[in-house]
Amino acid sequence: MPLPTAPRRGQWKGLALAGVALAGLMAGEAHAKWIKATVTGNIAANTPTTANNLESGNAITLYFYIQNYSGSPGTPNIWRQTNQLSNYTQLFGYGTGTGSTGLSGNYNASLAPGGLGNVIQSNNDGSSFLMRVQGDPTGLSVTRESTQIGVSNIALSGALVGFNKSFPSSADVVDFLSGSLATSSYNCTGTCSGQIQIPENPITFTWTSIQFDQIEPVPAPLPIFGAFAAFSFSRKLRERLASR
Repeated sequence: MPLPTAPRRGQWKGLALAGVALAGLMAGEAHAKWIKATVTGNIAANTPTTANNLESGNAITLYFYIQNYSGSPGTPNIWRQTNQLSNYTQLFGYGTGTGSTGLSGNYNASLAPGGLGNVIQSNNDGSSFLMRVQGDPTGLSVTRESTQIGVSNIALSGALVGFNKSFPSSADVVDFLSGSLATSSYNCTGTCSGQIQIPENPITFTWTSIQFDQIEPVPAPLPIFGAFAAFSFSRKLRERLASR
C-alpha cells in the first residue's frame, strides 16, 4: 500500500487559505437570542437644566439589550446578570444611550455589572415592571456646557399592559419575554418613572412605551491581525518546503 504523499506546493496555498477562511467563519459558542427594548418618553417637567438636550420636556429614547439573565420566578419574577456574559458585538450600532437625546456612549451588556447591577423584573401580566442597567464602567455620558459627565446607571419602573397572562414564569428572562409578548409594543400605565443617574442630582424622566424586538447576537469576527498571521505562517511554510 503506497504511503500518502505530502501536498504539492500549489496545494499548500489552498490549504492555508481554506484554514483562514474556516477560522473566520467559525461562529464561536452558540447563544440564544436576545431582546432589544426601545423605551420612549420625556424628561420630567421638574428636572433642572443639568445637561445639553436633556432639559425639561425634551423627548428621550433609550435602547437596552436584554441578555439571558437568570432569575427566580415569583411575584414578581426577578432576573439578574451576575457574571460577565459572552462578548458579542453590538448589533446595528444600538446600545443604551446611542441615538438618544443628550446621551452618548454604549452600555456594554457583556460586562459583569457593578453596584446594583443589571436587573429586570415583572409579574406575568406585566405589572411591577422594572429595568435597570449599570456597568462597571457603563461607557455612558451626558454633556453639559461641552463637558462630559459620566452616567452610573439608568433605571425605569411602571406597568406594561397586554402581556400574555397564561405564559408561565421562566428562570430565563429572554424565554419569559419571548413567550409573554402578544405584540411588540406596550404602553406604560400608572406611574411610569425613570432616572439617569449622574454624580449630582439624577435626571428624571417619564416614559410612555416599550417596543421589544428579538435579535440574534453576532460573535466578534476574527481579528484582522490573526488573518495576517495565518497568511505569514503559510508563506514561511511554503518557502521552507521549496528549499528542501
